[in-house]
Amino acid sequence: MDALVTPQPLTGEIPAIASKSYAHRLLIAAALGGKPSTVRFAAASEDIDATCRVLTAMGAKVTRLPGEGATVVPMPSNAADRPLLPTLDCGESGTTLRYILPVVAALGRGAVFLGHGRLPSRPLEPLSGELKRHGIVLEGEGSMPLTLKGALKPGAYSLPGSVSSQFIGGLLFALSLLPGVSTLAVTEKFESAAYVRMTLEVLENSGVEISEAAGPEGLPVWTVTGRGTLAAPEDATVEGDWSNAAFWLAAGAIAGSENPEGIRMTGLNAKSLQGDRGVLEILERFGARIEVTDDAILAAPGPNGLKGFTINAAQIPDLVPILAVVAAASEGVTRFTHAERLRIKESDRLKTTSALLAALGVPYVELRDELVVHGVGSTKNFRGSRVSGFGDHRIVMAAAVAAAFGSEPLLIEGAQASAKSYPKFFEDFRQLGGSAKEV
Repeated sequence: MDALVTPQPLTGEIPAIASKSYAHRLLIAAALGGKPSTVRFAAASEDIDATCRVLTAMGAKVTRLPGEGATVVPMPSNAADRPLLPTLDCGESGTTLRYILPVVAALGRGAVFLGHGRLPSRPLEPLSGELKRHGIVLEGEGSMPLTLKGALKPGAYSLPGSVSSQFIGGLLFALSLLPGVSTLAVTEKFESAAYVRMTLEVLENSGVEISEAAGPEGLPVWTVTGRGTLAAPEDATVEGDWSNAAFWLAAGAIAGSENPEGIRMTGLNAKSLQGDRGVLEILERFGARIEVTDDAILAAPGPNGLKGFTINAAQIPDLVPILAVVAAASEGVTRFTHAERLRIKESDRLKTTSALLAALGVPYVELRDELVVHGVGSTKNFRGSRVSGFGDHRIVMAAAVAAAFGSEPLLIEGAQASAKSYPKFFEDFRQLGGSAKEV
């Protein structure tokens, strides 16, 4: 599907959708638990569908409750009663693959992994190497199908913190299932640490005993006492998603003087562990007006316009596409540093964000690990024409927000990619006053 977005500013109030990151973790914990449970989330996505599908193939019974979430009957506690070498179709979900791969290794029944889109080419090292050092055999690595055989052994593990927090989170789940005590040490720099904190929260709320100490250079070392199964809560509600809320909050920030009321969002936890909650501070530094109350969060244009500055992208890589749109609407230069991990997302997001800026007529410089945006001072200086969505949900949504405030229509090719994390994106876009037609 292509979407033609005609300039029509967004404003009003919208509820946040459920956090995809928390939903993945809570569903996996429930499938590894000791008794049935319910995970509540109002809406799903293609990535969450992938996790539900994979857990079912592994022997859990995941029953979707439309508009309410899912009930989960855990996979059998006796290993012999679980499927041997099940086929696990991860779709295009990197989170599903990176969390389930080490979990399958810990369960010891093996699996054949399938993936689509860019997922087969996304790197699994150094996670795959660490699994192989502890008893796992991987066949077909570097492509799919990927076959995992063997059983993971407890022991001392280490992973760099600069490649993917999902590698660390998935391995923490796996170590929670192994008998006895294991350790996991972070080496090198620790990026996207907030996502690991979310995993630790879910595991600790599922009865896993985890302690943390400072290792070399102050990087964390976790000691995990495995217990075979988890004790997931019988009823868990997924909180609002900051990563997707960022698109609407950014829209409120760039709304301009003709829409001073901006956008209000409900259903967000202002004290969430989600790292992308940092969008509030970043928008405020740009010059937006941010107001946090008990029932809503408002993002609106500030009194002095938007000004560019330097943003360290290491902890908030998923925010870069939409923040690049904010930077484009600002005065001066915005530099996104430590952004090399964007190159291994659903698209090479440094390249595809640059392509979006080019389509909008915004000057930029793309470096190996940085993106430099030369702001044009107002969304009214954005051009139209057309841009590819590159099969990347965050590029599609960033393009739509930019076009809503631009001066010319923008055709977004492959706009259906937004369904990967936010199936109702264009429905909510129209609810806020946007104009998007399927063509």
